Amino acid sequence: MFIWAPMRMWGILLKCPQCSRKMNSSGIYRKVREVIDVNSRYYLVGGDYPRCSKCSQPVCPWSQDILSQVDVAHRSLFPAVLTTQLALDRKCMTFLKPRTSGNSSSYLQSAIEEAHSEEWARQTIRYLSDCERHMKMATFVPSAAVYLPPPPFRPLPLAQWFETVHSNDILSHVDEMKGVITSTYGRILKMDSTKKITKKLAGGIGDSAAWMSNIGNEFGQVLNSVLTTGEGAGLEELCQGIVTRYKNAGQAEPEVIYVDRDCCSQSGVSSVAKLFHPWKSAVRLDSFHFMRRFNCGLTTEHHPLYGTFCAKLSSCIFEWDQEDVQRLKEAKRAEWKSSHSGHAPTEEQLVATISSGELKRHCRRRTRGVEEIRRMISGLLESVWELTDTTGLRLVSHDSMRHVWEVQQKHLECLQDPAGVALYAKVGTLQKGGKELDILRCGRGSSSLESFHRHQCAFIPGWRCNAVHMQMYMLEGASRWNMGRAKEAVDVEGASTLRSFDVRLMSHLNNLSQRVHGCALVPEVTPPGKPTGERIAVEYLLAQTNRGDLLAPSQVSEIPSQLLEEEDEPDDTISMLDIVCQSAEIGAGDPPSAVAGDTEPGPLVTEVNNTFCNTLLKNTIFN
Repeated sequence: MFIWAPMRMWGILLKCPQCSRKMNSSGIYRKVREVIDVNSRYYLVGGDYPRCSKCSQPVCPWSQDILSQVDVAHRSLFPAVLTTQLALDRKCMTFLKPRTSGNSSSYLQSAIEEAHSEEWARQTIRYLSDCERHMKMATFVPSAAVYLPPPPFRPLPLAQWFETVHSNDILSHVDEMKGVITSTYGRILKMDSTKKITKKLAGGIGDSAAWMSNIGNEFGQVLNSVLTTGEGAGLEELCQGIVTRYKNAGQAEPEVIYVDRDCCSQSGVSSVAKLFHPWKSAVRLDSFHFMRRFNCGLTTEHHPLYGTFCAKLSSCIFEWDQEDVQRLKEAKRAEWKSSHSGHAPTEEQLVATISSGELKRHCRRRTRGVEEIRRMISGLLESVWELTDTTGLRLVSHDSMRHVWEVQQKHLECLQDPAGVALYAKVGTLQKGGKELDILRCGRGSSSLESFHRHQCAFIPGWRCNAVHMQMYMLEGASRWNMGRAKEAVDVEGASTLRSFDVRLMSHLNNLSQRVHGCALVPEVTPPGKPTGERIAVEYLLAQTNRGDLLAPSQVSEIPSQLLEEEDEPDDTISMLDIVCQSAEIGAGDPPSAVAGDTEPGPLVTEVNNTFCNTLLKNTIFN
């Protein structure tokens, strides 16, 4: 049993949501809510029944109007997320929040039901063993003595109910999630689209979504993610919302924007630059998408020489910084000497010990000049012109590759690194062979968005999802993603090991610790700003198709704001005394049958015996 009595226990003053007058306690709330826990159930009891001193309006003690008036320290003690009938403990809610592959309401329902079943079996074994012991220890047992059977196992609600609870929890702090997304900035932006997640949108608008367009920054965070009716179509609102966000926050405009298409134009101003007007940011083509276009000139991507061709094509575009490479060689040479009794390696042995991962981690790359790239790619194509595999299959289709190369030569200028822009950031150091090497993060290109696309599909559990739940999942997934990338990108001294993505809870924790101890306990958490009003995810698609009513709050079972006393109570209600007796320990000398309780499950909303509950509260709270 959990007793919720903020007025009695902590002396919190509550105001009437209608007239803002002081509310007084009018006894014990007459309804009891049943809460599903990880492996059992418990009852939520209202120790206070707030009633307005002027308008005599009673209010449910756990309605949103009351909970919003309780301070954060005490509000965090409220244990459950409520729906119209049942309630779910917040410990169970935590298992629904990670947006990982396979984590769904069906999985949680199955796991919790298994835990409840095992707990029921343990309690039943305990009861039956007590019956058996009582039977053996009794000096006289009538032949007609019958022990009551244990209460039957009650199955849990369906998985759809768990999904509704999750949506209710997200609805309670939507503004914080939107604030995390719309408080994100960057000096290097990436813009890319994907079709993967659009296949999961179900319902009347399922066929209207063609692309999911994302804008990220150099840290892998997402500035916005929207569903659209077409790639590049109707993105003016998205891009201008980002421009307005920067302007209102006083942030400098980005130095460069990487895209997968529309990087240049014959008129001199690309369509992407027009979308972000009046920014003067340089627009550059992502090298990965540039290289992918050469696949149209190959016979097949499954050719044995395909990987070699891509590696050679990359080396035609980029060159390693020789100073960084030399520092890495010195560190590897020292490491070789320490493990080979001081013998120095040859140049061939030294190069063989350096992996491609170490090069990417400790060395910078830069693009070659336009003419040099053109000359090297032309030489590469000439060298692979007649290559075949063991079956005689050519690597290159001559006519197709000639056309591809002729078209792609005009984009060589778009591949160039913008002058004066630092594309690499130092995120840490590493000791190797007694030498200190920098750990670098590259902000070039849109590879981070490609990674986000793969994870984005896991934000939506299952195969299909309606508009309301997809909006909830996308908001939660994107906000958790941004917080995770922010923690990885910033090397904060004394960073905590907490794994929590509740930005509201962490912000209040830092504010309290700052006032009490003068420092933040979770320094890596940055409190988000207020939402900017930009449309996110499904909202954007519904605005394009003029169907914004599909995201009305009525689509999700809301938490009731007020539950008034009812004149006619159901006949099957049980008293608080029955509830306590059902969960009481077996007393010494009491036969097990005396506490077996009713075999029928209690109702979800029950009548409270005020006299008994007042006595219980007095003994519990004040003694």
